Amino acid sequence: MLLSRFRQEPAAISYKSALSAEDEADLDATIQTIAGSHGYVSNLMQTLALAPKGLAAFAELSTYTRYGSELTPLQRELAIVIAVRDVHYGWVHHEPLARSVGITNEQLLLIREGRVPKDLPPAEHALADYVFEITAGRRVPPRVAEGVHANFTPRQIVDIALLTSFAMAVAALAMGLEVALEPAETLRFEQEWQQAHAAG
Repeated sequence: MLLSRFRQEPAAISYKSALSAEDEADLDATIQTIAGSHGYVSNLMQTLALAPKGLAAFAELSTYTRYGSELTPLQRELAIVIAVRDVHYGWVHHEPLARSVGITNEQLLLIREGRVPKDLPPAEHALADYVFEITAGRRVPPRVAEGVHANFTPRQIVDIALLTSFAMAVAALAMGLEVALEPAETLRFEQEWQQAHAAG
């Protein structure tokens, strides 16, 4: 049974509940698809496997926001680290990736404090302003809306909003389902994989 592959059981979940035969039939293909598009299957994705159709939809959105958007690797990681800045699971996964695409340690420190680094280029500064507003659950102020519209196409703005929302969902799921952080060697593999595929 595929669930036996899981490394550990989150405190909020019991794997004693069996999947239906239909779910089991679909799950292996979904896991293989995730491994092919992400390089491995994270603890978060493994936990979501208990709802196989939900996992498939979640993984498809993950693949789009990671590889299908019209954002640069730096813009993608900037949005993600802002969205997950208060969640250990997300930050540990993405802080090294953010550094690898050019976000500096000083900029990351400011982001952790909830501040937009002033030395970002104009487009990335506008993106950061916008993402901070989305993650705060506020109506986007006219100044911020004007900044993002001046620097991004309508398609890119939707991509930013989708990516930010997805990263916020990852953060909420990691906390709500008490997902354990992967071992250091797994995180290193993920970082190498994502760096190699960042421009894909």
